[in-house]
Amino acid sequence: MKHHQVALLCLLSIVGVWSGCSEGEGGEDGQAGGAGLGGIMGGEGDNSTGLPGGDGGLGGIIDDGFDNTIGDDFVACETLTTELNRVATRVMLLEDKSQSMREDNKWTLAMGAIQEMVTAYDSEISFGLDLFARPGGRSGGGNGSSCAVGESVVHDVALNNGTVITNELSQWEPGDATPLLLAMQNYTDSAYAPAFSAGGGSYLVIISDGQDSCGPEGVYDQQGGATAQELAAVTSTLRNDEGIKTIVIGFGEGADPDQLNAIAAAGGTPFTQYLSADNGDELKSALSQIAETVVVSCDFKLGTFQSDNVDYNRVVVTFDGKAIPRDDNCAKNRGWTFSDSSHTAIEFCQAACATLEDGDVSGVKVQLACSDEDVPILE
Repeated sequence: MKHHQVALLCLLSIVGVWSGCSEGEGGEDGQAGGAGLGGIMGGEGDNSTGLPGGDGGLGGIIDDGFDNTIGDDFVACETLTTELNRVATRVMLLEDKSQSMREDNKWTLAMGAIQEMVTAYDSEISFGLDLFARPGGRSGGGNGSSCAVGESVVHDVALNNGTVITNELSQWEPGDATPLLLAMQNYTDSAYAPAFSAGGGSYLVIISDGQDSCGPEGVYDQQGGATAQELAAVTSTLRNDEGIKTIVIGFGEGADPDQLNAIAAAGGTPFTQYLSADNGDELKSALSQIAETVVVSCDFKLGTFQSDNVDYNRVVVTFDGKAIPRDDNCAKNRGWTFSDSSHTAIEFCQAACATLEDGDVSGVKVQLACSDEDVPILE
């Protein structure tokens, strides 16, 4: 069997700044990491994750009794490119624009809170904006435009997008119904917001002051539209199929706890219940809490393998020679998972992410095992 030399991805913590080194095929130790890990763990800004940490070191990542040592007899069957690039966190703000947002000055308060968030984190988070309902858009089989949603996103995500978003919000006035389910379903099609759906590090942040009043067919019903179960289902689809996590804020006393908690529980984030905001200051606080939590991304682009036909079920990731188990969809919040269906990016889950950010790792390897038995998976 022909053995390929495996790229070594190094993380060196020097005075709080992380830099990269690599050992490529045919290269030498200490060869410059180029655009790989150099600087992606540090640079300007706060390096904290904002997430609850694990048990410290690798203890919070692996199960008790789990043999996670890659021995000297381990042979990798494929080489990953030397670059492992951090994906900037993407936040799509999905703002409720229904008629009820006119009440208690909620629309103006929401615009102010969003402006404060996107201004404070403009250079660190890629922000985008979407609104529901949107007259003239896709209305399904429903009642005119009151349940319409867009056919493409209002503004796709980008860094330094704060001014664009602020100016856009000033052009709209609240009106129409609350097609929350239909607005979320748009993101099951990656063509709707291509940059946001590019894989890994994507958060859909919903601000809603009521309950869905349109249902899956876009038919307005003041007494209720989509069910909590339907909203949970589309949230799970976004997480499992598109790698999009969802966080939801209920703004005002008209928010529906059952619907919003169903979304939050399936959203794949530490915010497993919806965040309640009764006024403008509380909405600002909720958005600030979200930004502080997600600003440091633990999603990374993998680059490419040498082979055309790669069995991605055999990818192995190690920290300092210890195998970090695959933790599909971060179900146990310990290991790592593919963050998109095309396997171009991986996410380090809560405990593994905290271990990286704490500076407890000096070397990371991404390898391809020769057999399924060599791949540790959390069940």
